[in-house]
Formats: sequence, structure tokens, C-alpha cells
Amino acid sequence: MYRVVSSLLFCLLIAFSTYSQSAYELYKEGKTYRKEGKKNKAIKSFEDALEAAKSAGNRELQMSCHIELAELKDNVITYKEALDHYKAFTDLYKKKMTDQNEELADSVNALGSEVGQHLETIEQQQSEISTKDMAFDSLSDEQVKTKFENQQLQIDKQQQDLIISESENKRNILMFVIGIVCLIVLFFGLGYLRKRKTNQTLRNKNYQIAKEKEKSEELLLNILPKRVAEELKEFGKTSSRSYSNATIMFTDFKGFTKFSEKLTPEEIVQIIDGYFRAFDEIIEGYDIEKIKTIGDAYMCVSGIPEETENHAHIMIKAALDMKSFVDQQMKELKENSKPYLEMRIGIHTGPLVAGVVGSSKFAYDVWGDSVNIAARMEQSGLPGMINVSESVYAITNDQFDYEYRGEVEAKNKGKMKMYFVK
Repeated sequence: MYRVVSSLLFCLLIAFSTYSQSAYELYKEGKTYRKEGKKNKAIKSFEDALEAAKSAGNRELQMSCHIELAELKDNVITYKEALDHYKAFTDLYKKKMTDQNEELADSVNALGSEVGQHLETIEQQQSEISTKDMAFDSLSDEQVKTKFENQQLQIDKQQQDLIISESENKRNILMFVIGIVCLIVLFFGLGYLRKRKTNQTLRNKNYQIAKEKEKSEELLLNILPKRVAEELKEFGKTSSRSYSNATIMFTDFKGFTKFSEKLTPEEIVQIIDGYFRAFDEIIEGYDIEKIKTIGDAYMCVSGIPEETENHAHIMIKAALDMKSFVDQQMKELKENSKPYLEMRIGIHTGPLVAGVVGSSKFAYDVWGDSVNIAARMEQSGLPGMINVSESVYAITNDQFDYEYRGEVEAKNKGKMKMYFVK
């Protein structure tokens, strides 16, 4: 019986494999594409193979396709899809183990039915013997004795045969049960190990996805303000926003082009990086938003993306800290007879528009005439001085001392009132 069941299962497996031949071809094609580094084609082939395997009911191939797709989609953009494939694989695996246990139970029940049939045959034979015993009454004593002895021998032989047959059946049943138990233990053991390995793989993948997501979020926050980054993650895009009042600051080094002619490119980058790192730390302490650097120019804005009432006061304090840092560097370089840099700072307060530009490389930027005026304040200033516009002076003269410069000609803006921060 066990051999018959095994043969039927083998035939069903062969028929099943033949029916799913097209799905296996798509799966092999996906493996080839993945080996060749053709990720998108590999994903397409595995998805087609998955659909074909579902139509054919090929659970093993579905599980293989889910694993391949989960690994191919294991990145920041499609990590949710990767988790879905891992979950689908786990569900199919659980169903497979349940079906195998049901098949084993059916085999045991069939074997029990066969043993029952043998027992019924034995009972029937014993009934026939009892009927024959009753016929002996009509025979002579000698005939009865002779016939009885012959029949007794036949009965003894049949009983021995039955005992041997029952013993063999019991032994076969015992061996079969032991084999079934071993198979069940093996299946559950392998299932447990594979489930444990799968869970560990899922934990590792989830950890890697979480770490990559954390890195991408940190990188995004280095590029964009937190509020803008959250809006971009939630909606996939951001909207520009107008601000009625914000303060813009530009800094620039005097004679930087001539200064850089005496240095190597590596030395220039190292020097500028040292200054700009210090500026980044300063504005971070004042919650000022860095916009960009252009060559030796540094641009930042106070009052965005979250509006604040004292944005101009904050910007002037940050400008004084930057000036103090540059002055200290200049003093140390002078004492060592080394070339040094002097910085101009320009500040203006006014309305502007802020938003994100670009689709592949995001950039948070600001626009408006206020930006141009702030640039003119820097260009019209003097080295080592903080030059501000009249709008900055009007809202901060209660906290800072100023030196009125009069009306100074600004490029494309005409004459504008300007002030030095003392």
C-alpha cells in the first residue's frame, strides 16, 4: 500500500512538473537575467513566472519566485514590496507543511482499512469451519475421526498461516508507523530549521532595510529642511511657500581668486571646507537654514521654513559669530606670516518664496527681489564688516549699534541706505 501511494504521488509530481513547464522556463529566464545584471528584466520574468505558477498551482515555484523578487526589490524605494514577497513566501511554506501532514494521515487510514479487511477474512474462515463441524454428526465415528483429524490439521495449518500473516502485518504496520513518525519528525525538523533560517533572513533584511531607510532619511535631512523632507516623503512632492518676512545673509571672501592662485586645488578645498564647516555649526545653533554655497560664497536664511518673529536679530548674532571666527583665523595666520582671507557679510530682510527644485537631485532654494538685495549688501560692504539694509536696521536698532553709511550705489538697484553693525 505504501508503495502504491508513493507511486501515485510520483506520477502526480511528474504530471504537475510538465504542466508548469512554461512557468519554470520563465523562472530560469529570470535567473539568467539576474546573473547578467539585468535587474528590471529579471523582475519582469520572475513576476510572469509567479503568475504562471499560480495558474498551475505550483506552490514550490511560487515560493522560489517570491524569494527572488524579495531580494531584487530589497532597496529603499521598494522595501514594502520586498516585505510583501517575504510574507507570501512564509504563508505558502506553512500551507505546504499542512498539506504534507494531511497526506500522511490519509496513508495511515488506508493501511488501517486494509488490516481490517484481513481480519474480516479470518473471521469468515472461522465461521466456515464451524459450519463444517456441524456436518460431522451425520458421519460414522471412524469417518468423523479421520475427517476431523484431517480438518484439524488444515485448521491448524490455516491458523498458523493466519498467525504468521498477522505477525507480518503487525510488523509491516509497525515499520510503516515508525517510518511515518520518522518522516513527520524529519519534516517538522526541516520545517523548523527552514522557518528559523527564513525568519533570521527576514530579520536581517528588515534590519538592512531599516538602516538604509535611516541613512536615506539622514541624507534627505542634510539636503532639505525637516518639514519639507516629511512633506516629500508623505506626498512624493512639495509645494512652494511664500514668506512675508525673512532675513537673508550672504558672505564672500575678498580676493579669493588671487588667493587661490598660490595654492593647490586640494589646499583650496581644505581651507574653504574648514570655514564652511564652522559656519554650518554656527547657524545650526541659531536654527538658521543653510541654502547653498557657490564657490567661496555662503548663503543662509532665517525665518524659514518655520516662521519666527526675531529672524533678523538671530541672523545678526550668527553673522557676528562668523566674523569673530574669521577674525581669529586671520590673526593666527598673520602671526605665522601666512596668507589669510577677509570676509564681507551682507544682510537684508524682506519677502521671498521658498521651495524645492529638481526631480533627481533635490535642492531647497529661495527666490525674490529680497535675495538680490541681500547679495548687493554683501557686494557693497567692506572686508571685516557686516553691511545691512534699512529694513534690517529698522527692526534691530533697539538691540545693536549701527554706523550709518548713507546712501550707497547698489548694482541695478540705485542708491540704497546701508548700515554697518558695530
